[in-house]
Amino acid sequence: MGMPTLLYAAGALAGVIAIWLILRQQRMVFKPSRELLGDPSALGLPYEDVFFRLPSNARLHGWWLPCEASRKVMLCLPGSIGNISHELKTIAFLRDLAANVLIVDYPGFGRSEGRPSESGCYLAAEAAWEFVTREKGVAPEDVIVFGRSLGATVAAQLAARHPDCGRLVIHSGFTSVPDVAARAYPFFPVRYFCYIRFNTLKQIRACRCPIVIMHPTADSVIPVRHSLRILKEAPEPKRFIPLCGNHYGSEWQNTPGLRPALSELTVSGTRPWA
Repeated sequence: MGMPTLLYAAGALAGVIAIWLILRQQRMVFKPSRELLGDPSALGLPYEDVFFRLPSNARLHGWWLPCEASRKVMLCLPGSIGNISHELKTIAFLRDLAANVLIVDYPGFGRSEGRPSESGCYLAAEAAWEFVTREKGVAPEDVIVFGRSLGATVAAQLAARHPDCGRLVIHSGFTSVPDVAARAYPFFPVRYFCYIRFNTLKQIRACRCPIVIMHPTADSVIPVRHSLRILKEAPEPKRFIPLCGNHYGSEWQNTPGLRPALSELTVSGTRPWA
């Protein structure tokens, strides 16, 4: 086989891989489930089913967990797998910090209408913000935006859009989808074929509120270096908290000192740490 033939074969193979990545990208990033595995009442937590409308008129579903003793709200933005019922232990942990909690499903997840997309995630976060600040009458400075995994990028984008929000908490975030894809496929220039971006670095640079970045140091799915790079790009004031556990699961909640560190965020009148 001559050199021209080899080059042609290599080019054809690259073209096939590129087309495959473009066609499969949506399914590779988003893995939604329509089936709810339970609700907060299974953990003894009172809650309300809440619904929002997107500009497209698609209806989104979320849970509101009230805490009458606090005016603080944890606005929780989940990852890209399953639905909000997969985050029951997360919202129970956040509710136990003495704050109201709102968690929302993105389009195409759980009981939310529509199809998954990057723009749909951002619109869902904005709809949740409007619900908290307008319908619930919560002051922006009392809203703590909490995002986990892919939700970390969504949370950073929301905080960048609303610089008057109280705090931003990034849990196990990644720098961008192209960076994650490049690690998964090191021998192919996949980053040039990623139309789904979720660029956390771009969003974090525009944030103006105090920022907590936390990540399991032994994370085998998204290495901790992603969060350390986000930390480097984040403006002050900021804080990094190394976590126990891996990317999935709830072992991170057992990190020594984590609960009191996050409880500081929900105490009214506390000043941002340096």
